[in-house]
Amino acid sequence: MPQAHSIRASFDEVRSSTVSRRHVFTAMLGACPWFSGTLDAADGGVPVRLAISESVLGEVSLNDARAAMKIWIDLVAGDVTLTISPKLFSTTQEIHDGARKGQLDAMAMNVIEYRPIGDLLDSQMITAAGDAALDQYVILAKQSSGIRQLGDLKGRRLYTLKAPRMCVAPAWLFTLLEAAHYGPAEQFFGPMVTDAKFSRVVLPVFFGQADACLATKRGFDTMCELNPQVAREVKVVAISPPMVVTFYIFRKNYQSVNREKLIRALSSSLGATAAGRQIRTLFQFEELAVRDAGTRASALDVLDAADRLRGRPATGTRKE
Repeated sequence: MPQAHSIRASFDEVRSSTVSRRHVFTAMLGACPWFSGTLDAADGGVPVRLAISESVLGEVSLNDARAAMKIWIDLVAGDVTLTISPKLFSTTQEIHDGARKGQLDAMAMNVIEYRPIGDLLDSQMITAAGDAALDQYVILAKQSSGIRQLGDLKGRRLYTLKAPRMCVAPAWLFTLLEAAHYGPAEQFFGPMVTDAKFSRVVLPVFFGQADACLATKRGFDTMCELNPQVAREVKVVAISPPMVVTFYIFRKNYQSVNREKLIRALSSSLGATAAGRQIRTLFQFEELAVRDAGTRASALDVLDAADRLRGRPATGTRKE
């Protein structure tokens, strides 16, 4: 079946690109002068204490992450003195405990982890510049399925992408269902399947093996570019607002000269080496940017709305 082979090849290309990006992302987090551990500071040699959340790893193994880290250090460290933590990655609880005890200077985390300790962290954050920092979620269905709106999915099979940047997707889906009085997802939908491979989430919808899927708009757009037939035969039923869901952030009142030094080191590394240029290509951004607190507002609004609908008290402190 030539058509099926052609479409599957396009999906495999997207999947391969996703895996490659994940490995480079791990290398960037784990091995550049900012993210890897401690950096000898210009002001008295005081190290920068960093925690990298396990939530940003996705399906990458720790061994792969450490190997990528070593390669990155060899490429970009130069004369910067680095001390690498043997553990490297931290659980959410370890990050929360370290922040509350004043034991951390910088963190790489997602917005859900940020909420309970937001009052301890800086108002600014560092993300990819431009649209590369923004994530949107989409519910997709086949054009010929007769599915036109969320209510048409009652009792239908839903596939969901499992990925680090999907962290706010469950809350967004919950708010959609509650606003329409459809009840919890596990009661509204029929069989629900979760998979970490983008192709195994969207491909079943295209071939009519699943009724709908919940995935990222960026992944779907890439797939449509690779094969316009996907754009013609798969449609968006619902779409989330643009959100920044993962970022790098300093502790509150951290004003050491290392703050700008670390940002400059990372930014210049991405432009000065072949590996850095590869990262820019893989993640489709030209530079990193310091953003203000308002950039987190959209994701926090979704999480707050979900808590209100569940009757839960607000989590953490909103500074936006």
